[in-house]
Amino acid sequence: MMSFLVMHSAILPVLIPFVSSIVLLIAARRDATMQLCIAAVSTLLLLAASAQLLWLTDHLPPLAYALGEWRPPFGIVLVADRLAALGVMLSAILAAAALLYASAGFDQKGRHFHAIFQLQLVGINGAFLTGDVFNLFVFFEVMLLASYILLAHGGGLDKSRSGFAYVTLNLAGSAVFLIALGLIYGTLGTLNLADIAIQLQTVSGNEASLVRLAGALLFTVFLLKAAVLPLSFWLPHAYAAAGAPVAALFAIMTKVGIVALLRVETIAFGPAAATADLVGDWLVIAALATIALAALGVLAAKRLQTLVAWLVLSSAGVLLLLAPLGEREITAAGLYYLVQSAIAGAAFFLLSGLISDARGAAADHLSAARSNMPVRLKLGFLLLAATAAGLPPFSGFIGKLMLLSSVSDASMAAAIWAVILIAGLLTTVALAKAGSRLFWETPPETEALPPETEALPPATQAAAHWRQTAACFSLMTITLLLVVLARPLSDFCQRTAMQLHQPTDYIHAVIPQPETVNRVNRP
Repeated sequence: MMSFLVMHSAILPVLIPFVSSIVLLIAARRDATMQLCIAAVSTLLLLAASAQLLWLTDHLPPLAYALGEWRPPFGIVLVADRLAALGVMLSAILAAAALLYASAGFDQKGRHFHAIFQLQLVGINGAFLTGDVFNLFVFFEVMLLASYILLAHGGGLDKSRSGFAYVTLNLAGSAVFLIALGLIYGTLGTLNLADIAIQLQTVSGNEASLVRLAGALLFTVFLLKAAVLPLSFWLPHAYAAAGAPVAALFAIMTKVGIVALLRVETIAFGPAAATADLVGDWLVIAALATIALAALGVLAAKRLQTLVAWLVLSSAGVLLLLAPLGEREITAAGLYYLVQSAIAGAAFFLLSGLISDARGAAADHLSAARSNMPVRLKLGFLLLAATAAGLPPFSGFIGKLMLLSSVSDASMAAAIWAVILIAGLLTTVALAKAGSRLFWETPPETEALPPETEALPPATQAAAHWRQTAACFSLMTITLLLVVLARPLSDFCQRTAMQLHQPTDYIHAVIPQPETVNRVNRP
């Protein structure tokens, strides 16, 4: 049994949520408790499978899994290395917390929430694990479809407007993605990442120009998913309109685009001379502009959830520095920052939901309100604000310190330091201002309260449901553990970066003997 699980470990993070989504659709007419139980069991199994995969990839070479036993580069192949396992583990943690929070009633605001939630996990995990760019497109589309339905869950004009803009822009990205795939396949006759790297070693002339164009289009799609400026304006509106548990799961979606960019750039295009310089200083400038825009957005935010959405965009800007700088130490520091920023961002979204419930009609608007906020919410806000701002000794500080230390020898180090530090200062000011308005400012006694606020029963302003609180504070606890376990996690990130920047191991795991591949029938 154990050998069977090891053999199929690479597909389990995709198979478990896929099967559960089908079961949930079949059981759609059953009672809500049964659906919740199925979703909870699936998520727990996903956590266990992700933990096993993380352990295996840290002790074994990359694991290639060919569906239907079709020999790569033909057919569908999943590849589990340390980077993929880290992404899958992170998505499983966020999914468990988001599901626990949603189980307090949010999941009942619309139909098929749990089935779509599991499909979202199929898209996210598949994007981390896929070994070819066509199936990366497929998993992106699954993720897009599921995320749009989750965004609209519960209804509302704001969600519909944000969802329309979100889907329109991402469908345009999908069209560009297909064009890029057509150019790559028409030129190289393959869409397998490892085989692309092999084929690019012999490409020259017009074919090299076509591949460069395809790579540029492909990277544009990844940058859209990662929300780089000027392709970032959809993110704050979409994330701010989503329900708290949905936004918490969305915290990892920009990271999917960044990981895809890293994977394709280092594995497929990086080793070849024809495509080695597709990313460069222009992406550093775009990343710094994204960080600057996000800092201004944080300052201007009128709602806490909007503020958190801008924080997610800021972290995406920081992580976009990894691809153009391309050093192992920088990648390792960035991976630690990826983990902590995703967990802190998800926890902050859940906390905004708790605060919104506690404040009644005032919701999460950054304005004074007459409500008795529980002490735990105040402490939670202080913890997450300090983490997001990068204040010592929290994990946000450790992540930024590692990253800034690693880029000290880069050509644009001064600009990177200046933008990140100034953005951190602006974020600190904005979060201090937001906390003051949410928790300590009160409206004048003579100020009339809105009728709906006066009508709110005291229970509405009391402590949130225990499951919502447990979900939020479990993620907060993990952010503290990231401080205590900073050294082992940093060491794992070092090993992950080393493996990523040595693509020969990945390529050999997928295609051990390239010379034996029959290429007669290729275009």
